[in-house]
Amino acid sequence: MSSQPAEPEECLRSLTAEALRVARPGHPLLAQSLGVMATANAFVMLGLVAEQRAEQILAGHRAALEAKGITALWGVSQGELTVRPGAHGYWTARVAGADETGEVPLRVLPAGVRLPVTLADQQSEISIDWLKLTRTGWRMTVRTTAVAIPSADETPRAAPARQPIAAHSTGLLAQLSVTDDAGRGYELTGAAGLSRSGPGRYEWHGEAVARPDVAGDAGIAGSIPQWLEFSSAAGGDPRRVPVTPTTDIPTGVAEPRWPAPAEAFVETLAKVSGFTLNGNELTPEQTARIAATVADCLMSVGALPASSRLLREPPEPPSHGPAWQAELARRWERRIHRRDTQFRPSEHSGLVAELPLKHATAVIESVSAHGELAGIRLYGHPWVRGEYWPMITPCFSVHATGDDGAGYQGMPGNWRGSGSHEGVGEFWFWPPVPRSCQRLRVTVSTLWEAAWADINLPGRTE
Repeated sequence: MSSQPAEPEECLRSLTAEALRVARPGHPLLAQSLGVMATANAFVMLGLVAEQRAEQILAGHRAALEAKGITALWGVSQGELTVRPGAHGYWTARVAGADETGEVPLRVLPAGVRLPVTLADQQSEISIDWLKLTRTGWRMTVRTTAVAIPSADETPRAAPARQPIAAHSTGLLAQLSVTDDAGRGYELTGAAGLSRSGPGRYEWHGEAVARPDVAGDAGIAGSIPQWLEFSSAAGGDPRRVPVTPTTDIPTGVAEPRWPAPAEAFVETLAKVSGFTLNGNELTPEQTARIAATVADCLMSVGALPASSRLLREPPEPPSHGPAWQAELARRWERRIHRRDTQFRPSEHSGLVAELPLKHATAVIESVSAHGELAGIRLYGHPWVRGEYWPMITPCFSVHATGDDGAGYQGMPGNWRGSGSHEGVGEFWFWPPVPRSCQRLRVTVSTLWEAAWADINLPGRTE
């Protein structure tokens, strides 16, 4: 083996040539194809190969396989040869910077507004939990109590149900009105999704945007109101939410979790043990082989140091710990999604803590603490996500240290992205944060850099 690192494009072509040699008509190619795709995705994500060049190499590999008589094998279920999804568009967004972003939070408020509404001719209640001011308007999270849906809506994903579901969603927003202290009214747009909450019963949840209904009003971010008032055509008293000023959050630059970006990438990639993709099962041995292929290629091009402690030290729990720890973390995560749905403003704080990163934008929008469950909501750019393993895109990771000296891992939860590579995601901390812990130093990392913010947990400090 040469002592000089290989060129990344040369390494990727060598990998496709190896895959071509072992490919035979009539034999599954999923694991082999995913290994090639995952390596191409890693090279693109780490900036070693331009996305366009990676796609050209993968397209050439697909043509060579078809010429060998291997046809009708393409599509995600068999392992399509592309870096889409995955790191698609990441470097374009990273180089462009945040000039075109419109969803950077300016104010974040726990609202806790509940108003009566009528849905599907039944009485319900809408909850507006969060308000977030961006340059495009006031964004609000909305959800309703469950109602019984007529038989035409029984299957939310069925085509015949889409039109009545959309009508219910539109009618939901039409019942609400929003005004502010300056006497301005706001136009509500957006939609809510439908989720099953029991046999024949569904609830709506999603996001709406409130913009001043005065034509040409550009002062939504420049003239921030003192309060917003919400009312419903279905009755009930109006609810007013004060727009409080942001507070100064101590922040600073931190050392990245790993010296080399490729180490952080491989750590995330290797956390999967066994995988199912559209009904096709990959064994733990196959997923390990895919991770090893990526790590080997990153080592061969000099991106992953042979001296890395990642290659020598035992992995950290819970993702790689003993089986009972991993299962315990999964059970805790399921409990999070089943927890009490009542929104208590005292358990949430809006922050807007912008972190001092040079090549990315990261803003901790809010922090929540419900019992021993603590977490944050993070805005980030550029932020893209692969739809399936191994097309991972670890744009942001979260860790924290409590005032008790204990360390906590930020476990990703709900996430929402956009075509402009802006994303908002929730991270809950594992292990559970004891009630005696009052303050966290939260560190947000990219593959290249990291920054921290000192955050008080709501309801735990005077």
